[in-house]
Amino acid sequence: MGGSGIGGQILSAISDTEGFAQITSWNNYNLPKWTTKNCFVICVSYSGNTAETLSAAKAALEIGCDIDIITTGGKLETLAKDNNLHTTKIEKGHQPRAALPLLLKALICRIGLPNLEEQINEVNRFTLPIDKAKDIASQLKGTIPCIYSNDLMNPVAYRWRCQIEENAKQLAFNHQIPEMNHNEIVGWTLPNNQMSVILIRDNNEKIQIKNRFEATKNVAWNELEIVECIAEGKTPLARMMSMIILGDLVSIELAKLNGVDPTPVKVIENLKNELGGN
Repeated sequence: MGGSGIGGQILSAISDTEGFAQITSWNNYNLPKWTTKNCFVICVSYSGNTAETLSAAKAALEIGCDIDIITTGGKLETLAKDNNLHTTKIEKGHQPRAALPLLLKALICRIGLPNLEEQINEVNRFTLPIDKAKDIASQLKGTIPCIYSNDLMNPVAYRWRCQIEENAKQLAFNHQIPEMNHNEIVGWTLPNNQMSVILIRDNNEKIQIKNRFEATKNVAWNELEIVECIAEGKTPLARMMSMIILGDLVSIELAKLNGVDPTPVKVIENLKNELGGN
C-alpha cells in the first residue's frame, strides 16, 4: 500500500513487458479469490503496521502460500517470527515513499530481474536532474497536473501523482494511453486553465503508442503547454527509475513553491487514528 507498494507495481509492469514472471501487485485487504497455496506472496510494509498488508499476510497463511516479508518491524515482523516466515529487514527512519530504493532492492533480491547487472549499471549512470525539476515545477505551480503514460510507465505516472499529492500537498491525476483515448480525452473538450498536462514518455514506445501520443496532443491539447518527459536508459528498470527520480525532485521543488514541508502527511495519520488501525 502507498509508498510501500510502488516497488511491486514497478516489477509487475516490467514483467508484463519482459515476460520473465507473472506478478500481480495487490493493494487491498485479504487476497484475490484465485490465490492458491502454489502462489508466492511477498508482503511489503515499511512500518510493518499497514492494516491491509497484515490482512493479506494472514490470508496467505490460511491458504498455505509460500510467504516472504519485507519490513522494518512492527506487527508484520511479529507475525513473521510467530510463523517462521522469511523476513527481509530494511533500514528504519524514512517515510515509506522515500524508502523506495530499499524496498525495490529487497523485492528484486527475492524475485530477480533479467540482465540484472546491466539494469543496475544503467541506473547508476544517472545524474540528478535538479535544474530540469525546478523548471517543470515552475510550469506546474498553480495547476492540477494530469499525468499520462504508456503501460510500462504507468507506475511511474502514478508515482508522480502520489509524490505531488504527498510532498507538494496538492491534487494530481494520472491515466494511461491508449485507455484514456476511449474516455478521458473527451473531458478535455472544454478549456480548463486550472489543469496542466505531463507526458511520461518511454524511448522504447511501440509505434502505435507513439502515434497515439502525437494524435492526442493534436486533438485534445493543441492549445495547451505540455510538459513532456522522455525516459533515459537502455533497460526497462533504468527508464522507469530515470522518470521516478525526476518526478520525486519535481514534487520537492513544487512543495517549495507551494510553501509547504514535503515530509509530514498528517491527514494520513489522522485517518489511521480514525480507523483505529483497521
